[in-house]
This record gives sequence, structure tokens and C-alpha cells, in this order.
Amino acid sequence: MMARRRRDRWLPPAAFSVPADARGEPVLEVRPPAPVRAWLQTDQQQMRVNATAIWATPDAVLVEWGFGQAKEAAWVWRSAVRHRREA
Repeated sequence: MMARRRRDRWLPPAAFSVPADARGEPVLEVRPPAPVRAWLQTDQQQMRVNATAIWATPDAVLVEWGFGQAKEAAWVWRSAVRHRREA
């Protein structure tokens, strides 16, 4: 996995998001945020990460992954997300 460096911290690669007009409506907050495994697409690869689902539509889920200042978020297709148990 290629990462970028910012101020002596490694950041995960940025993932592509599903376009706003393709996500669908309504957009609902996931309460409580759900632990998931999600497939992400970057400009260099596809990768599966442990993430947290925070918003959802019938077609897409906004997932967040990483830690602290290195957190990233992206909208992915709902079929790219699976629930997981927290460790």
C-alpha cells in the first residue's frame, strides 16, 4: 500500500468516493457507528480495510478509516461493505 508523508506522519492513500448524484437518498446517520470491512479504490490499487460506517443511503455508505489526524473517509457502494465484530 502506497502512503504519503505529511509532517513526519504517514497518511493512508486517498480513496475515490461514489459521486453525490449516485449515492441516493435519504442520507441517514448510522447510530451507533458500525464497525465494517470495506473495499476502497485508490489511484493505485484496491484495498480492504477495517473501517467505521458513519452515514448511509440505500446505495452507498460513508466509511471512515485510519487513526487520529490520519483518518480518511470515502463514500463506497453498499455492496463493498460488510459488518465486522470489534476486537
